[in-house]
Amino acid sequence: MTALLTRLAPVARTVAWRALIAGALACIGLIVAAPLAPSWSGLAGWPGLGAIALCGGAAFLLDDTAAATVGAAPTSLARRRLLRIALAMPLLCAVWAGSLWYATTADGALFGPDSRAELSLQFSALLALTLAACAMALRAMPDEHSGWTGAIAPIAVLAAALTLPERWTLLATPGDAAWDAAQQRWAALLALGLLALAYASREPVTRSRHRLPD
Repeated sequence: MTALLTRLAPVARTVAWRALIAGALACIGLIVAAPLAPSWSGLAGWPGLGAIALCGGAAFLLDDTAAATVGAAPTSLARRRLLRIALAMPLLCAVWAGSLWYATTADGALFGPDSRAELSLQFSALLALTLAACAMALRAMPDEHSGWTGAIAPIAVLAAALTLPERWTLLATPGDAAWDAAQQRWAALLALGLLALAYASREPVTRSRHRLPD
């Protein structure tokens, strides 16, 4: 246990906790304010808006100011990123669980307790796509910060969901005929996000590997 804490402490100091907390507060604010929204604004009752805010804070999770220092460390890039994600997951999961419980038990809630598993699937897909976008941006521009790129990802998913034809909708509500099919699409997005994150977290190929011998 001591060895694990010793390994995690330096990583924890580089995590963007302020961004994570800001995203958590925004998530809570959106969930709490949803019942106060006008009755015609149906999207306000979708807990996914809180999930988007939470993912916006998590978008800065892979930004590492010490990346240039630890780049030559024996720990692989994928493991370093997994450590950062693991450190943030308790906060993300706790905020999401509390927000989801409130959103599905509030008076007049659009989504009931029976939809918590499906809504959590949607949050997981948004988070995976957010982190995948960050990892892709860092792979293309390793010396830059990817947080703002990742923060756009869940917003882009929402924008796409709003423009999709009804037969491909992602925003079905419980009881709709498209509800089950929509969850299958969210599951596909989750798988896509995880695969993209894993692909972008491979060790970068250095030019020296391709250099011809003198």
